Amino acid sequence: METVLPTRAAVRPASDHSILVTFADEISLDAHRRVRAALHLLLRAPIPGVANLHPAYASLLLTLEPPGSERRRIGDEVVRRVEEARVVALPKPALVEVPVRYGGEWGPDLAEVAAACGLTPTEMVREHSRAEYLVYFLGFSPGFPYLGGLPPRIAAARRPTPRTRVPAGSVAIGGSQTGVYPLASPGGWQLIGRTPLALFDPGRTPPALLAAGDRVRFVATEEGSALAVDSAPLAPPAQAARVGAIRVVTPGFQSTVQDLGRPGYAHIGVSASGAADPVSLRIGNWLVSNPKGAAAIEMTLTGAALAFADACVVAVTGSDFEPAIDDARVPLWTALEVRPGQTLACRATRSGARCTVCVRGGVAAPPVLGSASTHLTSGIGGIEGRPLRAGDVLAVGVAGNAGPVDRRFPPEVAARLLRRDTLRATRGPQWERFTSRARTALFASPYVVSESSSRMGLRLDGAPLAADRPGAMVTEGVSLGALQVPGDGRPIVSFVEHQTTGGYPQIACVIAADLHRIGQLRARDEVRFVEVSLGEADEAYAELAATLRGLIGEA
Repeated sequence: METVLPTRAAVRPASDHSILVTFADEISLDAHRRVRAALHLLLRAPIPGVANLHPAYASLLLTLEPPGSERRRIGDEVVRRVEEARVVALPKPALVEVPVRYGGEWGPDLAEVAAACGLTPTEMVREHSRAEYLVYFLGFSPGFPYLGGLPPRIAAARRPTPRTRVPAGSVAIGGSQTGVYPLASPGGWQLIGRTPLALFDPGRTPPALLAAGDRVRFVATEEGSALAVDSAPLAPPAQAARVGAIRVVTPGFQSTVQDLGRPGYAHIGVSASGAADPVSLRIGNWLVSNPKGAAAIEMTLTGAALAFADACVVAVTGSDFEPAIDDARVPLWTALEVRPGQTLACRATRSGARCTVCVRGGVAAPPVLGSASTHLTSGIGGIEGRPLRAGDVLAVGVAGNAGPVDRRFPPEVAARLLRRDTLRATRGPQWERFTSRARTALFASPYVVSESSSRMGLRLDGAPLAADRPGAMVTEGVSLGALQVPGDGRPIVSFVEHQTTGGYPQIACVIAADLHRIGQLRARDEVRFVEVSLGEADEAYAELAATLRGLIGEA
């Protein structure tokens, strides 16, 4: 067993709903050991109120649920545990051999990268496969290892234009780093090979093949070796309780099954995901007498048509998609009875970006890592990790104690909760990196939501935000709602499927009380950011919780 002697850490808020514990200012083996020790301590004995842990090279981000005044207590508790532990017994690191088919269709960039390094492809493969690599941490995407130890002579610049799709198992080089894409995804690293190993499998225990502290060796394989498919194996379907079924007649633009998400897996690169507008989900579930986190159908921009095989109680919340049952318009924010054979159809949105359809008993999708929510980026949860398609059949769970069918939520209160013209934000962990002009511009200028936005993040067009120190920063954890600023100065609001870690400076972060409003922003919407203090953010969250508690009996 390896032992580590932790030293004092610096703790500061990253937002009103996260704190950042920093062990060093640079990448080093000493900082890695401290991060790994702290992660081990907090996974072994979780601190109440901590929903997620985001390890990085020299820091650990803690996501808090609920947000608020517990920040100081939790930060002090982390420091106390790290300091009092003195010596931490860590699991013995594994040495994992990763078979790789180099070059050809498996590694289309190998020859070009080798030439840029002054090597032949054979020499490039020899250099890459003879080194032993250290797994600093997992982040960015599910199971993605940040590896240290790439020989300097084979470092290669990232591609000027990222690929829209990199196959799962691709072995790549980006700058002075090498890594493996566990899932098919966009990516800008140079592809030199591919492995058949599944680095991430939600049906496996643990889901990630690698862990912080492990060592990795790449082993060149012969022609004809089997290679990985482009998706992670799904967890075996669970047998859901079923009292009826919903058939998808037309799916709309992007309709998915969502609940309140899957916290607890950020340390292996899995963001919590869940409903884009969790407030509308909670209200909808109250309307149909479900538990607050029951799975529902979330629609985006254009709605779906759903045929019900059996009688059911439903509610449509969120933006106005002009819902109708058998062509007769029905109100939002109201419990509705659907008879057997009827169809609920939602049209294109007339206001925000999303509506939620809750059904009594909930949508009975098999849980993956404890949640039914669809994580589109990684292809897990919901129905095969994808948007709904025409012909899909969704099971309905068994309802508990049936509540009234005449519940209503005040539309005027809903309109106030879902306003999307302003987002309140606190200063982010890299606030000081930005020029005074950039800081002023963020809160003085309107921004427009770009067409290139998704559940991962919303790119904004407007006043560019220049950093005082434009060089690369050490990768850190990313909070939900963080405003990351890449080199072009256009901020990106991290959203529910955001990367768990990132290397772009975070100038600010949307407060917890306004996170659900991000889910209602659509392309071409104009939004302004309003700076608030941490105390004001706490008051705003307490006000939101009190409003929900007073109307639906829970926060």
